Amino acid sequence: MDTFFTTGFGILFSILLFLLTYLQTIGVKKVRAKFANQDIHRSFMRRMIFEEYAPKFKDLTKIVEGKAREFRVSINDLLSEEQVLNALFTEVFDSDQISPSQRVEIENRLNKCLDRIEQESEESGSIDFRQLLLEKKQKSNIFFILVGTASLLGATSSFAYTFFETKILNTELILSGVIVLVASVAALSAISVILINKEVVEQPSRLVAQMMSSELENDVRKILEKLKIKYSISPKLGGMRPAFILDIKGKKVVIDAKAWNNIVPLHQIRRTKDYLNELANTEGVDQVLLVTNEKTPLPLSQIKNDTIST
Repeated sequence: MDTFFTTGFGILFSILLFLLTYLQTIGVKKVRAKFANQDIHRSFMRRMIFEEYAPKFKDLTKIVEGKAREFRVSINDLLSEEQVLNALFTEVFDSDQISPSQRVEIENRLNKCLDRIEQESEESGSIDFRQLLLEKKQKSNIFFILVGTASLLGATSSFAYTFFETKILNTELILSGVIVLVASVAALSAISVILINKEVVEQPSRLVAQMMSSELENDVRKILEKLKIKYSISPKLGGMRPAFILDIKGKKVVIDAKAWNNIVPLHQIRRTKDYLNELANTEGVDQVLLVTNEKTPLPLSQIKNDTIST
């Protein structure tokens, strides 16, 4: 009975310690990010209603960066520019406290900004990408350290409690400590997976999206080099710049890469379809390939061109 008690005590101690530490680290950061998003939302809403402010993408980016510093969070923890505008549009549309004429006028201002966002091109340096990769790695390391530390402390507490009670060090006591350690690691790993999966999947910011796209293009480049296929990077074809252009047995093959999430918005599919058709109709192009990082390829039924494939 004592063995079961100490084993359960050790595992329970590990879980409580893990959750407490999680709330004081990652949890606090999420709360600050939530308050920062709310502050950004309120700031733009006040300006649009009382000062007839027309949102600008560059202004929005500057405000998001400023609020990230003010609330001591990473800019990548906050909502993307598109999400902020969509949230503003939703509140204006649902609000009964705004007159119909003012609602329509504000919606038009937001729509103009949303339309311009698709044409904005923000350049990001390698330092930004390294920072994003570092943040991603740090978050994984935090979970790993929390699981390991909490499990080890739980096993140690169980071992110490039994040892001081019995004053006997034997194989059964050591085995009990090992069981607590293994069970704690398993339980905390499961809890970590649940916590990660419970996080709302947000649309990535423009910077994050660029990093994901760069990673995918780099993977494609490695495959081409492994296959010893000659390629050109970001060639200019008319007014377009696909990721790669290949010369395979005298045929010009164009490759474009899209780092898509699990759910691809319909308007993005439409723009991609039009872009691929334009590439396929470019003089000298024999084949167009679309490479994605998810199993959600562009529906070929929407593309009436035999030279395009995914």
